[in-house]
Formats: sequence, structure tokens, C-alpha cells
Amino acid sequence: ALAMITIFDHFGALKACRQLLTPILRPLIGVPGAAGLALIASLQSTDGGAALTRQLKDDNVLTDREINNFAAFQMTADACITNFFSSGAVLFTLLAADGKPAVPVSLGVCLGVLLVGKVCGANLMRLIQLRSKK
Repeated sequence: ALAMITIFDHFGALKACRQLLTPILRPLIGVPGAAGLALIASLQSTDGGAALTRQLKDDNVLTDREINNFAAFQMTADACITNFFSSGAVLFTLLAADGKPAVPVSLGVCLGVLLVGKVCGANLMRLIQLRSKK
């Protein structure tokens, strides 16, 4: 994965990604598009997301407020894709006594709830920071 990221960075794909993601991530969770790679890493690994966020902080890409927002996003259901599919997906194979599924929702709905929770966590941090600024 790191080799592919290096190749993409060499050809300017990461710059294009930053430009495209900023209008989406800025209103959604309050961070610039440069945090996109760290966002993807945080969905898969707690350590990878934290390391990339630290690198963004050291490079002065993120302000202190943006770091707080992004940390709130990351810590809400951290590494949700990896943890959900490795531990939680087994629940969808369980059957009730009558033979019907014990969990009557899809994997997508559950992942959607996790992602909505992450966005709510980031926006709650934005609200706290806005109120503490006054």
C-alpha cells in the first residue's frame, strides 16, 4: 500500500485528491482534503490513521481545531471497517430458533450507522469548540 501511495504521489494523484475532497470534507467534518488519506487509514487501522494525522500536524497542514475535529472523527468507532468485519460480521450468520436471521439488517446498514456516528462525533467536537471560543 505504501508503494502505491508513493507512486500516486509522484504522479500528482494525491494533489488532485486533496483538491477534490476539500469541498466534501470541510463542511462534513471540518478538515481539508489533505486529510483524506489519513481518514481512509483510520477506517482500517488505529495506528495508521494516528501516524498520518501526526504527520499532517507536523507538516502544518492541519490547525489545532482541525486536529481536534479529526481526532473526534477517528476515535468514534475507531478502525470500524477492520473491527466490524473481523468481529461483528459473525452476528449476521446467527439464526433464531425459528430459522430466521437473528440480526435482520444488512452489513451496509450497520457500517452506515458507524460512519454516521463518526460524522456526528466530529461535528459535536466542532460545536464544543465553537461554544468554547465565545
